[in-house]
Amino acid sequence: MHFPISPSLTLLTLPLLIPQATAWGSLGHRTVAYLASMHFTAQSNILTNVLLNGQDISEAALFPDKVRHMPAFAYSAHWHFIDARDSPPAQCGINMTRDCLAADGGCVVSAIANHTARVADVKLERFFRGQSLRFMMHFFGDVHQPLHTEAEGRGGNDIPVVLDGVHTNLHSVWDTAIPKKHAGGAVGGGVEGEMEAAWAWATRLYGVRDGMQEKECVSDAPACALEWASEVNSYVCSYVMADGYKDQDLNGTYYDGAVPIIDDLVGKAGRRLAAWINAISGQEGLALQTQ
Repeated sequence: MHFPISPSLTLLTLPLLIPQATAWGSLGHRTVAYLASMHFTAQSNILTNVLLNGQDISEAALFPDKVRHMPAFAYSAHWHFIDARDSPPAQCGINMTRDCLAADGGCVVSAIANHTARVADVKLERFFRGQSLRFMMHFFGDVHQPLHTEAEGRGGNDIPVVLDGVHTNLHSVWDTAIPKKHAGGAVGGGVEGEMEAAWAWATRLYGVRDGMQEKECVSDAPACALEWASEVNSYVCSYVMADGYKDQDLNGTYYDGAVPIIDDLVGKAGRRLAAWINAISGQEGLALQTQ
């Protein structure tokens, strides 16, 4: 199902409507977008520049978080996650019939399928294709965050934990605190500093690339997104909510074990996003469509 938004709500008006605070989990989303751009073909660079009107790709990837609480975009709230109603840490798994409800407007898996198709639709107005590209980039990041694939404790939001002496919740730790401690602490604050940190993180991940882009699932968006969500959800049982995490400050062994998982998943999100955009832009004449 498509949910087009009126072009009257342009991206240029958003700064007037949204607080200038950094969007939630923005370091990770910026990194996914920058990493994807490092894997782009020349056609993908053209396509994304055209559809994003030259906007910085990492800034464009934050759009869905900036608008999700606005009334005009209320329908998109459930697109950021899929609530696997499983039983971690004993059993993890996603069931689309159970976990992605049409009555809720779908989930991140169906949203990836929808917006990937819209970006590839050359008959769709350029404005709407650009908007869907922003959603697509963001949701490729969301589906690779383990607690965006889990219902337990509202994806960890209701699970109190401590990191570096700060009382917070498990979702926030994975969304923001661990990524910032791992990849964002050495750069100054503000949007510019965060963009620099994201570019540096993406560069490191690109430097350890292993040729996986050629192997990525690019033939069937719904099946690919479900495959990725299921893979990521498995980490909820094997690590994120494994026994014992509630009884310690997570800055020690838990943090050390989480970092390589986060690097792996952010890296996969960037490569997979690039593989799909490269496939779309590779269609005959698509990169030159500017209607």
